[in-house]
Amino acid sequence: MRLAFSYSSSSTLRFSLSSLQILISVKMSEGTANCIDILLAIILPPLGVFLKFGCKAEFWICLLLTILGYIPGIIYAIYAITK
Repeated sequence: MRLAFSYSSSSTLRFSLSSLQILISVKMSEGTANCIDILLAIILPPLGVFLKFGCKAEFWICLLLTILGYIPGIIYAIYAITK
């Protein structure tokens, strides 16, 4: 029995259990942050910001703050994702 899980930034979760596939679509507006975005911002702040904004200024600011100190990177990542 094999379980596969994938997440895309379009707020779609896909679980695949052998031949059974369940598709769960989460309807959220682009301005809101979901739970996975916040968790990524805490675990790897630049990754969470990158998935939300790409390689724009927010990502580079977050990367610099994370290099200078992990806590400032987390604070900025949560701020950037939830604004």
